[in-house]
Amino acid sequence: MLEEAIGYPTKGDSGIARIIIGGTLAFFSFLLIPGIFVGGYMMQVLAATSRGEELPPDFTDWGVMFVDGLKGFVVGFVYALVPIIIMIVMFTLIGLGNSGDSTGVLSGIGVLGLLVTLVLAFAIQYLLPAAITNLARTGSIGAAFDFETLGPVLKSTEYITAVVLTLLVAIAGGMFFAVFVAFTLGFGVILAPFFYFWLYLAGCYMFGTAFGKEVTPRQESTERTATSMD
Repeated sequence: MLEEAIGYPTKGDSGIARIIIGGTLAFFSFLLIPGIFVGGYMMQVLAATSRGEELPPDFTDWGVMFVDGLKGFVVGFVYALVPIIIMIVMFTLIGLGNSGDSTGVLSGIGVLGLLVTLVLAFAIQYLLPAAITNLARTGSIGAAFDFETLGPVLKSTEYITAVVLTLLVAIAGGMFFAVFVAFTLGFGVILAPFFYFWLYLAGCYMFGTAFGKEVTPRQESTERTATSMD
């Protein structure tokens, strides 16, 4: 999977152009709207790879890409909302516990809550790629919270492998790029959006492929069963 993922971003005749367009959008993502387009394109990649399509999608249907990016933003925000709320409550308890108006019990509860929040945040980061992939495949925001579909994916060997490999690629890629920037006396940093866009595409390939290998056979089996019953 790793070798295919690394080569995936530049596949096809428009491989270099794809990296240039995506990297340019990523460079201006601080303006928000280009970042939404990047998110929408990543969702198209997740959908395509989960269906077994070999070539990355082209930057063509910008309207759909923008809508997909907005949907992905909404889903990411909803998933992040729970730990954010818990963290605010916990910091409030810690503040009350340190104010001298309590015995410190509230402060202890707050610290414990922060640890729980940290674990929850890691769990969400683990779950989110699968949720976004299901959203990308169906176009429905509700699909991102369809845990009946997501559950088997999250427990599959393919998905766990994708998580580990993506983490390793991110770490190795970050170290390599840091050395590259140092070697070029800092000028290489201008290539960062293009380099990390390539890494994101490789990660999307692994997550989408893992999702498809787990979900597609089950869907096909369900469809065959429904057809035989008809």
